[in-house]
Amino acid sequence: MTQDAPPRLHVVTGNHVVDARDSTPPSDAMADLVRRAAELDARVAAETTPRGSRIGGLVGAGAALTVVLALLGRQAWQLPGRDGGGITDVPQSLLTFLLLCTALCLWTAGRLVRPGATSRSPGAAQLWWALVAGAALVSIAADLSLASFAGTGQRPADLLVRCAVPLVPAVSAGFLAGAGRVARVRAALGTGVVTVPLTALGWALLSSAPRATADLGDVLAQTGLAAVAPLVLAVAFVAADRRGRSTR
Repeated sequence: MTQDAPPRLHVVTGNHVVDARDSTPPSDAMADLVRRAAELDARVAAETTPRGSRIGGLVGAGAALTVVLALLGRQAWQLPGRDGGGITDVPQSLLTFLLLCTALCLWTAGRLVRPGATSRSPGAAQLWWALVAGAALVSIAADLSLASFAGTGQRPADLLVRCAVPLVPAVSAGFLAGAGRVARVRAALGTGVVTVPLTALGWALLSSAPRATADLGDVLAQTGLAAVAPLVLAVAFVAADRRGRSTR
């Protein structure tokens, strides 16, 4: 504005210049301007949010839960028995502990993945939850099976089958996710936030017997072999999927 400029207020909205003396009240013009600015800020924030931070958050949360549950699992729990190749006398305290750990993992996965925004549709988001919940139940059964071997001098021989627990849900979740590599990876890693820590918990329970010689490092190494490696393969597979590449 200069000294020669007329005392008139102009408001720029879109591609138009609105004179304050026009029929549109200044308050309405300013409200429209504020609304447009808020929409622009929200769009810029969504586009500039680092994608890597979301993936890093999932990885970090999964790693933290894995270490914490491994430490908790190595405490002096009352363990189930084993008779004729099956599990007997599951202690109520141990079962309650497993359910609480599972609930924590499920809550963390849902909080970080947000399947409602990652999946193609509300139905796909519900399928993701059903898939993760099923993987959690299978993980609980696997943990009880591992715990039943503690103190028996026997070793579980079904390692390849146990590797499928983190592998299958991750691949399936990747197919349920929306188009885009980041969405597929987030959905797959979200299942790992549940399956990997619960796998570590099972191996920790196995090592918690009084005469066991395995330490925390052995538990984490076995978890890496039985859970982390299959999950990495699954994530690599869904990340390489070419579906929807043209829409990214």
